[in-house]
Formats: sequence, C-alpha cells, structure tokens
Amino acid sequence: MINIIRGTTNDLSLNIENEKGEQYTLQDGEKIIFGVKENAENSDYNIVKTLTSADVVDGICTIKLTPTDTAELSFGRYYFDIGLQTANGDYYMIVPCDEFCVCKAVTAKEATQ
Repeated sequence: MINIIRGTTNDLSLNIENEKGEQYTLQDGEKIIFGVKENAENSDYNIVKTLTSADVVDGICTIKLTPTDTAELSFGRYYFDIGLQTANGDYYMIVPCDEFCVCKAVTAKEATQ
C-alpha cells in the first residue's frame, strides 16, 4: 500500500531483482511502467510514469510524483501496480496491484517571496 498526501512531492524507490534475488539491470529498450487508476478495471490512468535505464541510479529506479500529479485527484482509494516491459514486448509484474491512498493534510506549503 502507498499513502500519499495530495499535492505533495513523493519519491518512490524501486530495486528490481531477478528470480535469483540478484539486482536486475534494465536493458536498452526496456521500461518500468507505474500506473495509478481509480478502478483497476479502468482503461485510463489517473497517473502513469515510465522509466528507462537512463532513470536508474546505482541500481535504484525512482518514481517521482510531483505535486501536479496528484493535485486534482479526489481524496480516497486508488489502485497501482508496477510492470517491466522488455524490448521484445514481454511484460512482467514487478509490484502486483495494491492500494494507493490519496490523503488529506492539515498543513500546506506556504507562499514564498
């Protein structure tokens, strides 16, 4: 489960391992797809992020959610998963479907001058 505060910055780190438990390195043409939907059966994403090998630092993929990614989402429960698409079109589920909760906050960012 992922809990986030609507309209805030969130960095989600992902370390991918192969079936032997060894760190997996993304190859050219492969991509990680992070998707959030209000209903897992919907065809449209509320949020979708795609990462390539260029986005991997020291073996870690970081999915960056900016305040604008979630600013317009209603509070409540959504669903997410993370997949790996290979260059030849195979698709592997890295993180199975789970809850993605958009929460309220009491405090807010103050204006800067």
